[in-house]
Amino acid sequence: MSNKDNLDIAHLRSFLAVADTLHFTSAAYICSTSQSTISQHIHRLEAQLDCVLLKRSTKQVELTDDGQALIGMAQNILRQQERVLAHFHKEQLHATLRLGITEDLVLSRFPEDLRMFRQDYPQLQIDLTVGLSHHLHQLLADDRLDIVCGMRQSSDTHGQLLWEDELVWFSHASTCSLAPDESFPLVTFPDRSITRKLAIETLNRIGRPWHIAFSSTNLSAILAAVRAGYGITPQPAFLSAEGIVPVDASTLSPMPRVEFIASVQSSNSDGPANAFIKKMKTRLNKKQKMFSL
Repeated sequence: MSNKDNLDIAHLRSFLAVADTLHFTSAAYICSTSQSTISQHIHRLEAQLDCVLLKRSTKQVELTDDGQALIGMAQNILRQQERVLAHFHKEQLHATLRLGITEDLVLSRFPEDLRMFRQDYPQLQIDLTVGLSHHLHQLLADDRLDIVCGMRQSSDTHGQLLWEDELVWFSHASTCSLAPDESFPLVTFPDRSITRKLAIETLNRIGRPWHIAFSSTNLSAILAAVRAGYGITPQPAFLSAEGIVPVDASTLSPMPRVEFIASVQSSNSDGPANAFIKKMKTRLNKKQKMFSL
């Protein structure tokens, strides 16, 4: 039997990613590969099936009739493969995924990602560790975690990029207004925290006096301190909590953007750690498409 008689699962995954997003760059993002690899997979699949699956132009990608027909069949093939693997690797159904995640994600985006992931791995046990990014990455390096989701500075390169966001100053309404020469009351994480480092660098750059008013490794405690009027905290823009409000950007210097990433210990592209990352990327890509409409 020749290779032409065997469909490549990777080619089908790439095709389904393009079919879902109608965008090669977005498909590459979801599959954690390059756009050229996605294009190569599609070309090889079309050559193997002797048909055109996609209509491409400089502005858009459209599915042909053959492409539409392949979607259901490709999905069935992938589902059957998963059933075969599950049947002969029953021990994996009761395995544990050691997941490390920062608290800001737990309080915002994480539940939706976990719900989507559980649909594919309903019996997989999750061992969750919540902490600061630098501590979680140390646990990953020590092989005590399988995957870490957290923050990095835009100048860093480790991990797979999920999305980027702004850092925003948050405070209680009663502490929003500070005199220009008044020492800035910083409510933040301890040393080695990315947000603490960027906040202090920003304040030093504009020559603003500051002091640490409250420090904790726990985000919930930091938000409670802000509500209590201890000071102002730098946090990702997506974070929202009762009793805190963004400080007027015109009164303070803006901070650098940060990136949220996922890092894995295992290089197994079909493992649950990478499947979790793929679920996150799929959800984020769909949300970006909704906002662009």
